[in-house]
Amino acid sequence: MRALLIRAVLALYPPAVRERYGDEIAELLHDSPRPGRDLADTAWCALRDRLTHRTETMTMAQARAAGWTVLRLIAVPPALGLLMLGLISAMIAVANQARLYEFGDHMYAAATLLAVPPAWLLGRWLVRIRPIPAVAFVVPVAVGLGVAAIAAVPGLGQAMGEVLSASLTAVVCWTAGGALLAYTLRVLLRRGRPAGAWVVGLAGGLLLPAAATAVYVLAALPAERAPRRFAPLWWASSISGWDPGLVDDAYRQLEDVIKLLPQMLTLCTVFLLAVVTVTATRPRTAAESA
Repeated sequence: MRALLIRAVLALYPPAVRERYGDEIAELLHDSPRPGRDLADTAWCALRDRLTHRTETMTMAQARAAGWTVLRLIAVPPALGLLMLGLISAMIAVANQARLYEFGDHMYAAATLLAVPPAWLLGRWLVRIRPIPAVAFVVPVAVGLGVAAIAAVPGLGQAMGEVLSASLTAVVCWTAGGALLAYTLRVLLRRGRPAGAWVVGLAGGLLLPAAATAVYVLAALPAERAPRRFAPLWWASSISGWDPGLVDDAYRQLEDVIKLLPQMLTLCTVFLLAVVTVTATRPRTAAESA
């Protein structure tokens, strides 16, 4: 795990710095007696060096383009949220018209399944209209900010989770895990290992939102309400609508507490995987290699 974190931190440095000092920095971090603090300090220095490098070489037009790209990424979660709400509203209307009231138990699952292809296509389209620099870092952070912004809106944020602090904690977990997943997948694709990338993408695409969902429940509910032995089931239950009483030993109580956060993080993960696969399988541009 430490080796993966070290590689992720080194990837934040500009290529010139990484090529010249990367081995030395990696060795120091590997032998550090306080790895957590030193990794954080090194990541901050790497971001500062990258920002300084871009400030010296980026034109005003390029800066504006980069800013618009980040804003587009931040707007992705609201767009996916509107898509989900539209699908759920349409299915409610159809179910009521057809008197299929039992369909309500699986409405979130159906809406999520229908929203996956648009989320994938949105990721592929967005990265094709403009290159995204430092994609493994910029995309998870910007998308995470978008989710956090929704969760922080009074009233509306309740649709993303009943407890704001737990929602934000889950988003931070998703952002960190998304950056690690994106970096690993990008490295595998760049090195011509599509089979390994496929396995990592599939496993990470399932584990990332599941882990963030578990973090939310752990932060929001005490053990007597949400027994920890059910943690591996929380995401699957939220996505599928199947709930044998995982919270308060009551049917669908988990859904009332966690709302749409698992669905949103699942769609954001699909979007992230789409962006990374397109970026990693095409020739590098100057913006992406800087």
